[in-house]
Amino acid sequence: MIYAKYKDGLEVDESIFKILAKFAPDGVMDVFASDQHSSYLKLSNAFLKHIGEKREANDEDVKEVCKRFARHLRGKVTAALFNHLAILTPGFKEALGSDILLIGRLEHTKPEELDNGLGKVARLAIEPEEIADKVDAFKTLVYLNPDHKESWEKNIKWLSDVFERCKKLKKPLYNETLLADLPGETKLQKAKKLPDALIKIAKDFSPYGHFYKTQVPVLWVEEDGKVVKVCSPQVVRDVTIEMEKISPRPLLLLSAAVDFEQYSIQYGVVSDIVAGPMCGRAYFKEAFTDSETKDWDTLEKSFVKIAIPRIRQIRIITKIMSRPWWYKFEWMSDEAKSLIRESREIKPGLKGDFGY
Repeated sequence: MIYAKYKDGLEVDESIFKILAKFAPDGVMDVFASDQHSSYLKLSNAFLKHIGEKREANDEDVKEVCKRFARHLRGKVTAALFNHLAILTPGFKEALGSDILLIGRLEHTKPEELDNGLGKVARLAIEPEEIADKVDAFKTLVYLNPDHKESWEKNIKWLSDVFERCKKLKKPLYNETLLADLPGETKLQKAKKLPDALIKIAKDFSPYGHFYKTQVPVLWVEEDGKVVKVCSPQVVRDVTIEMEKISPRPLLLLSAAVDFEQYSIQYGVVSDIVAGPMCGRAYFKEAFTDSETKDWDTLEKSFVKIAIPRIRQIRIITKIMSRPWWYKFEWMSDEAKSLIRESREIKPGLKGDFGY
C-alpha cells in the first residue's frame, strides 16, 4: 500500500513510512554519523599514540570504539549510522538500543579510481540484502568530480541500482554525496569550487534516495597553519536554498570533516532549510587525544563529555527550526497522517557541561 508520494512521482510504501514514523513521529530527523572506517582508523592511531601503545589500529579497534560510543546515544538522537563491521559485532544492537533508527553503511571506504584519481566510482562493502534484517535503513556515499563524465555516469548507474534494491527490501535509503579530492588540489582550491559544484551534484544525484545528505560551502579552511576565509554565511545559505529547490528529497547536513566550531555555524545558518543534521567527526574527534583520555574507558568518558553536549545543542536547533522529514511529500494517505504529529516537545536551554 502506498502511504506517500514525492513531487517527482516516487512512491513510499507502507513499510518505509512506518519505519520513519516509528522513530521520528514528530518529524525530527537528527542522525549521529559513525560509519567513517578510514577516519576511525586514523583517530584510533592517534589515540594509541596518545596513550603510548605502539601498534597500528585495526578493525577490532574500530568495532570497540563504535560499540562504546553507541551505548551513550539512547535518548540523544533519532538515528545513528554505522558500518557493517559495527553492526555485525555481537551485542552491538543491544548497546545502541531499540529506540534509535539504525542506518547501515553500504559502500566501501575506498572507491574504484579512474584516470589516476580524477574519477572515483563507488562500490559496495556489503550487499544490502546481507544486513537487511539487522538495520532499519541504508546509506550510500559517492565521491564526485563534475568534470569527469565517465565516473559521473557510472556513479549514477551504481546509485540507481542500489536505490532500487533498497526499495525492494522496503527500507529507506540515505543518499550522501561529496565533492571528490583531486590529485594535487589544495584544500582552498577545492573549497572555492564547492558553491557551483554542489548545485550541479544535487541536480543529478539528489533523487536517488529518500533523503539527500549533502555538504555546504565552507566558511574557512586551515592550510599551512593559517585560517583562510572562503565565503560568507550568506553564500552558504544561498547555495543551500538552491539545492533545496532542486532536490525532490529533504536535505540532511553532513559535517564534511570540518570542526564543530564551523559545523555549528553552518547548521545554524541553514537550519530552517534542511530537515536535520547527519554529523559525525565534528561531534567527537577531540575525544581521542583529550588530556583526560588515558585508556579505553576514559576515551569513552571523553566522548560523553565532549560529544553529547554538542549533539544536544544541534538537536535543540533541529527541534525548533528544522523541517519535518515528510515535508517534501506531495501527498500522504490518511493512514500515514495518523502515524505522525505536527507538534514537538521542545525544552530549549543547555547545561554548562560542554567540556570544550
